[in-house]
Amino acid sequence: MPSIRTVSSGCKKHIRNISADSAKPLLDPCLDLNNASKLTEQKVTNIESAGRSTGSSAITRFLDKHLAGNSDPAEYTDSWREKFSHHPSWCDADVCLQQINLGNARGNRVALYARSLFQRLLFKLGSFVEAWPKTVLYLGLFALTLCCFGIVKEIVNGFTIETDLVKLWVEQDGRLNDELTFLANARANYKPPRRKRAATGNITNGLPPPIQAVIVKPPVEALPEIPLDNGLNGAFQVVIQTPETVGSNILSKEGLLRHISILEEISNYTVDMFGEKWRLSDICFKPPAPKLPKNTIAATFQSSKPLGPFPPINLPPVLANIPAGDITWKNLDPEELITAAEVFFDKGGPMEGVKSLFQRAGIGRAYQDRPCIDPLDHECPKTAKNYFDRCSAFAKFVKWNENNPESKKVYLEAEEKKKDEFDFADLGQLIGKRRKREEGLVANATSTAKKEQRRPGKGSAAGKGADKAEGAGEDYYEDAVDDVKASTESPEKVEQRKFNETCEKYAKSFLQWMNQVGEENWQFLNYTDEKDPNPAVGPKYLAYGNELTGGCDGFGKKIMKWPEDLIVGGIKRSNGFISRVEAFQSVFLVASGLDVYNRFKNKEAKPLLNVNDFSVGHAGLIIQKWQTEFTNRIYDHPLNHKENGLRTIHPLAANSIQEILKEFSDFQLSTILIGYVLMIIYAGWTQVDWDGWWFSPKSSCYLAIVGVLIVTYSSLAGLGLSTMMGIHFNAATTQIVPFLTLGLGIDDMFLILHNYDDILASANRNEVAVLIKETGMSILITSINNILAFLTGTILPIPALRSFCAQVAILLFFNVICIIIIYPAFITLDLRRRKSGIRDMTCGCCCVVPPTGKSDGAMTKQEKESSSQNQLVKKASVSSDLAGYHEMVAQNAQNVDQLSGKGSDKWYTLTGFLNGFYIPLLMKPITKLVILIICGSMFTFGCVGLYRSDIGLELSDVLPDSTPPSAFLKAREKYFSFYPFHIALKGPHIDYPNQQDQIIQMRLDIGKSKFVIKGDTILRHVQEPSELPWLAYMQLWLRSLQDAIDEQVAANNIDLVTGKNRTQVSDQVLLAKRLLCSYGTTYNCTGRLGLKLIDPESSLIRVDGFYNYLTAWFYTDNMLYYVSQASFFPTPPPWAFDKHQDGIVPAAEPLIYSQIPFFLTGLVDTPVIVEMIKEIRAICEQYTTQGLAIFPIGIPFTFWEQYLHLTSHLFEAIVIIAVAVLIVISLIIFNPWAAAMVAIVVVSMTVELAGFMGLFGVKLNPISAVTLITAVGIGVEFTAHVVLAFLTSLGTRNERMASCLEHMFVPVIHGGLSTLLGIIMLAFSKFDFIVKYFFVVMTALILIGMFNGLAMLPVMLSLIGPPCEIEPIGGGRSLACPPSKKNPRIGASLPRPKQSHPQMVLQLKGLQDYHRLCRLHHPPQNPQKEITLKDMPFTTPCPL
Repeated sequence: MPSIRTVSSGCKKHIRNISADSAKPLLDPCLDLNNASKLTEQKVTNIESAGRSTGSSAITRFLDKHLAGNSDPAEYTDSWREKFSHHPSWCDADVCLQQINLGNARGNRVALYARSLFQRLLFKLGSFVEAWPKTVLYLGLFALTLCCFGIVKEIVNGFTIETDLVKLWVEQDGRLNDELTFLANARANYKPPRRKRAATGNITNGLPPPIQAVIVKPPVEALPEIPLDNGLNGAFQVVIQTPETVGSNILSKEGLLRHISILEEISNYTVDMFGEKWRLSDICFKPPAPKLPKNTIAATFQSSKPLGPFPPINLPPVLANIPAGDITWKNLDPEELITAAEVFFDKGGPMEGVKSLFQRAGIGRAYQDRPCIDPLDHECPKTAKNYFDRCSAFAKFVKWNENNPESKKVYLEAEEKKKDEFDFADLGQLIGKRRKREEGLVANATSTAKKEQRRPGKGSAAGKGADKAEGAGEDYYEDAVDDVKASTESPEKVEQRKFNETCEKYAKSFLQWMNQVGEENWQFLNYTDEKDPNPAVGPKYLAYGNELTGGCDGFGKKIMKWPEDLIVGGIKRSNGFISRVEAFQSVFLVASGLDVYNRFKNKEAKPLLNVNDFSVGHAGLIIQKWQTEFTNRIYDHPLNHKENGLRTIHPLAANSIQEILKEFSDFQLSTILIGYVLMIIYAGWTQVDWDGWWFSPKSSCYLAIVGVLIVTYSSLAGLGLSTMMGIHFNAATTQIVPFLTLGLGIDDMFLILHNYDDILASANRNEVAVLIKETGMSILITSINNILAFLTGTILPIPALRSFCAQVAILLFFNVICIIIIYPAFITLDLRRRKSGIRDMTCGCCCVVPPTGKSDGAMTKQEKESSSQNQLVKKASVSSDLAGYHEMVAQNAQNVDQLSGKGSDKWYTLTGFLNGFYIPLLMKPITKLVILIICGSMFTFGCVGLYRSDIGLELSDVLPDSTPPSAFLKAREKYFSFYPFHIALKGPHIDYPNQQDQIIQMRLDIGKSKFVIKGDTILRHVQEPSELPWLAYMQLWLRSLQDAIDEQVAANNIDLVTGKNRTQVSDQVLLAKRLLCSYGTTYNCTGRLGLKLIDPESSLIRVDGFYNYLTAWFYTDNMLYYVSQASFFPTPPPWAFDKHQDGIVPAAEPLIYSQIPFFLTGLVDTPVIVEMIKEIRAICEQYTTQGLAIFPIGIPFTFWEQYLHLTSHLFEAIVIIAVAVLIVISLIIFNPWAAAMVAIVVVSMTVELAGFMGLFGVKLNPISAVTLITAVGIGVEFTAHVVLAFLTSLGTRNERMASCLEHMFVPVIHGGLSTLLGIIMLAFSKFDFIVKYFFVVMTALILIGMFNGLAMLPVMLSLIGPPCEIEPIGGGRSLACPPSKKNPRIGASLPRPKQSHPQMVLQLKGLQDYHRLCRLHHPPQNPQKEITLKDMPFTTPCPL
């Protein structure tokens, strides 16, 4: 097109080739004052027509009356009016409504009414703050201080930090919590019923009356309390042994012996409390011993507990086949013990019940017939299948050693035998009147002794303490027999006995020597002579893997089975047998505080313990201290090499996790301080403006620092209020909240400061009010959505995360209040400093007095038009030029840059990058296409990653990585997939007698699960779960009683009619008779002795006497009751069997609670565990609907139950927050199109974030779900500002995109960087889950949000963005202000400069270049210029 030359000469302008009316809408900002009268006349006409068109609407008139016409353009500067012409509704919606009413514009009246209302309220708020800044400060800080009292109280009293994992993880009012607390609540609400007196049967058929029912009330002896499962298996103390080199095989003699050595060390750990030493044997759970007379036998069983008997029992040499001295598991043979003890009691007495118990439990010979790990162990019993005949080998060793040269002789040490400490004064009391005397001959013995020469020789293994004697010719070994029996023994037997005694004396040293020198030095085994021509058989070592395959049996083979998955981990097999093992695991069951208290409250076992002051609480403290000692000693064990971080022994006690959480959950004050100092430095640096030797008056560094501090103080106040509301701290809140709220709260400060300098150049007065009016809506939109996002996070039923989300929401609320109310008060004081010309960061920042007689005029024009700038980050606004600056003629290029201010924006500053590179690049179609492809790919990868994402949260992630409990959990997760759990029967509405079959079938159905470890067949002819239920133990006991009475009935020793005994019967038979005669509250033997305790057809316990039998089993067979882990509540009424007094066995009350144990295996990861939970839960729900109320309880159900509904909770929460974002933005800006675009972008960001998590191995769990939910709200930070700026801009979509980026690019970048800086300290957290699920995910969210908000969203807006809220009639890129009410000439056009300028010729291309130059302020010394515009279809005036 031809170029058009426009020459400015005076005030008259000539327009060519185009009509004035058509050009006028485009050129309103540049109209001359001489045209004002014309414009005024036209506007009057427009007002009349507008009044006629809107007069029909009463609502419109009402809204116009209150929301339009309250702002006057005369109150603002030319700079503001120029800004209004391109961002009208951003600056003032009231003025926009005035233009619509004048007929100069059209737009979304509803949105403008809403915007006008918000802006008016914000303006009034800002005006109040500006008028009373100190009052607002005093009142605001006072209110914050009051709220801080809550945090001060916490500091004084110590922070209440929740460290109980169950309370942190389990929903308080949910199903899981109800199940975990069911028994505790049942106990708290239980009221024992009043018992009715037992009834007797009727006398019939001339028979003698039945035996009078008598309820025996024995002295109540506190029984041990079964440690209950709190969902964490808290009663179990565990030790895991792993190899020093990952992947190494520890299935060897050395590995096994090392594990045993560790367990022996643990059993000897002691703590000193209350004047006594306490060890594991004092606090471990001990099932009660069989009921026996008070004698040494009973004492033996009282001590026959795990890791014992400890201390060893010292038995007298009075029992046949039982060795005198210390008795331990290594030499205790229960069968021989019972056989030897039977001589002290009548036949059929209490020992018969014990024998029955032993048979049902499969105790047999206990550990005496088990193989030895090391056959060279001197304590390996002779009955072991791999016992090494040490004496035969010792005989060959003696001969071999005698033939060795002196230099090669081996010297052994004799073992000193301990003297008997048994007090024979009590022997008569021990044996009683019915002791049977043993017959035998006792011969006198004479003592002989041989002096033996003892010399240390080469290769001596154990000769350090050996006595030495002179005389090389004497025998080496002294005769161990001092007394020679004068008896009928043959000389051969005497010699053999002497040799055996010598062998036993040197056996320990001999076997130790063999172990030391190794198999290659066992040549003596092949030594032969005439008397002994055959070589000796060497030790037989086990195939340990074969022995461990399928697990191991405990003391009682039928009741104690240790599954393979419980004891060994990292298994590899060969031919079906274990060939390699990488980990061993041992478990200790610790008693409850009540159990320990009952154990020692009236006993003399602890003579220094003051039993009068001893309490259950003291017992609990003892347990806790021992557990702490146990873990600390293992932490510092020599096998745990601290210097290189290698741990091979991993302990875990019930309080280990809680103590670690308590230690690391405190506020990390040093880390918080560093993070906040970094934020202060960053905020101050972005606002600094240096002038000479100090900060210039234009600098806002002081305000930035104050902003960080006020956000910090508001966060403290929010924490104080949250504590007063009962929201407790936890690791998430103490480690994350201070940084996250700082990063999010500081964003709004940067937006205010970004607009602060522009407002100084825009408003004649009420600068702070105008600042709040323009920025307040954007702040409210982002802050409200952030708060709603975190409130939505409370949908997840995790108490720890609910506390976290609630605290963040409260803190963000405090932050936004302080930023909108208190922070503007500081800005008001800073404004006074600026007007006074005082440098920033001086004492004048806080002590400036209000100016008198001066307002904005006190500031120079240069100060008003300038902004606080920084050479790194510039805040000056840039042109909204579409095509950018095109090449100018060489001689005029420098002048154009000076006029536009472009030359001051360095390329490395944000504004320089934005203006010179980013916006021009974003304008190109190819760039838009690339960005759309990238975003589409990100969304696609997000969907793929979301689909591929795994669920799960390792328990080890919950703890700091460097802590021993974390190492334990990692070892457990790696090597062991074994978990115990229970099925709890939820009474009291379960009819146990009539629902026995249903209970048994329920157990079998659960046992069908592939995850349940299977065992032997007991109750049904199918494979059953490995652990027997209490019903099975009770049935086995009743069958043993039934067999006893059936035997007597078959022998006709009992009259079935009268119930009388025709001969003496055993206690078992008497007890069986008593049970058959007891049913309910009735005791009657008439006709009942022919009945069966177990129904032969159904194999179920008799219904009418079920609860009577339950009482008898509980008290008579209570050892197996504890083995069954039944945990009855309420416990049966006190009762004891007395064969001398007949009477009813009282019926137990219907059980409110009982449980059945199961073992799970194969639980290697979260999806598998969730599958198991679904399967077990389905069975439980099925039986519950059938009238058998049951539920599972155990670690898997406590920690992985949440995953059953995690996806639905997450979807629900994201939908809620997305809809909330849509509604909030729609209500504030009344533009569903814009709100929908924001919602779409933030949901897209959420999908992309979820995909990032899936692709990079961040698993989906409740913690990451919170991040996803809050990502929707946080994403609004990156999108709402841009969309709002786009809505309020004029021009084409491309122009408006450029304009919104000019307006919001810098504050969005600052907001993102400040949030990133706020959370960067989370990277140094000691908790893995904080680093992985908060720092990494939040960092990804910020980067994804910045890309979507500053790249994808602008491109979308340029293509499908919503229309302007207002646009001039007839179109156009700018909208002039309406006439001022005070001065109608103001607002019609921009003021004309007072000075003239010399002519200057510039080559411009495009209308935007022209308008840009029209808006420039020129230095006063420049003369008027002549501007030549290329390719312009018209000539138009420009007020230069």
